[in-house]
Formats: sequence, structure tokens, C-alpha cells
Amino acid sequence: MQLIFDPKCSPSEYHAQGKNYAFPDLTGEPCPRCHSSLLRGHGFYLRWLISVDFSDIIPIRRYICKSCGKTVSLLPSFAHPRYSYSILFIITLLNLYYLEQLSVTETINSFNQSTIVDCSRQLLRQISKRFEQNLNRLTMGFTALFKCKEPAITVPLTEKRQRAREFLEHIKSFAPCDVSLKLFELSRTTFLTTRAT
Repeated sequence: MQLIFDPKCSPSEYHAQGKNYAFPDLTGEPCPRCHSSLLRGHGFYLRWLISVDFSDIIPIRRYICKSCGKTVSLLPSFAHPRYSYSILFIITLLNLYYLEQLSVTETINSFNQSTIVDCSRQLLRQISKRFEQNLNRLTMGFTALFKCKEPAITVPLTEKRQRAREFLEHIKSFAPCDVSLKLFELSRTTFLTTRAT
């Protein structure tokens, strides 16, 4: 199981501190899965984080429940569950493709000129497809989160690019990591997964 927290620093600052970062301490907290025992520290694991201005391995703090044996990992909010690509990487790519309405080739060229890492056509297609598949859940979460009277998306289901554009238009005034963190806390929904664990 993963919990997301706001590290209040950039990926490079987080990386520089490594295991010495002041992680939230979940020792003695009830297990969020079985609720029958308390969590205790269980070391770290390492994972890649690829962002627009950072690409390296970062430590992830882990806790374990001695009753059910399940682990709980603390993921910084700039990271996306189940993906090496950061929230900023994903949103930057989606904004170019949907909000600026660039073609696939134009999106890739623009993205690759402005970041330290390159994006392929295949990666853009994978990210945009998963994002479009998750739009209904994201819209419901956004509407509930910000108590909107009007839905974030008003166009028919068949108009996928327009639906994606409307959603991104609604969230562009917020910091991407804040939106991601709040949506995850509310519904465990992320930009590219329907149910993060």
C-alpha cells in the first residue's frame, strides 16, 4: 500500500537528503489495511524518478504491520504511483498535447527541447491513453474535491481529446502535485491509474 505525502521540497533536494530526509513517522500508527496492529519501520526501497529537470534514484520509506505482514510505503507527492515518471513530467506532456493542441510529433519535439529527459511517441501515446481512460474518475474526484456545482467536463464521452482539454483547463491554476495529492487522498485516484494501492 502506498501513502502520498508532501515533501515540501524539490526532487533534487529530496534526493540529496536521501535516507536522512525527515520522513513522516508512522511508527505506532494503526495499520491502514487490517487496523489490528501498529506499524513499525521496515527500511527503504529505491525507485527511479524521471521528471522534467531530474532523473535519478530516490529512497522510499517503508513500514510494516506485524499482524497482516503488509507494508506501507511513503511516496513523495511529486512521484506518481506505479510509474517512474513524475507528476510534473506527465502534466507537462499532457498540457502540450491537449491544451496547446500540438500534434504527436510537435509535442515530442517541444517537450524534448525543454527538458533534460526525452519522451518517445510510444510514451506519449501510453500516457494520453491512460489519462483519457481515467477521465471520468478524475472528473468526479475533482468535482467532489473542489465542491464544483458544474462538472469539470461537459462534452460527450466520444470526444476524448476535448474532454481531456476541459479537465486540464480546470486544473491548470493549481500546482499539479497538489491536485494529485488531494485526488489520491480523496479517492485513491491518480492521473494514470484508476485505483492506486
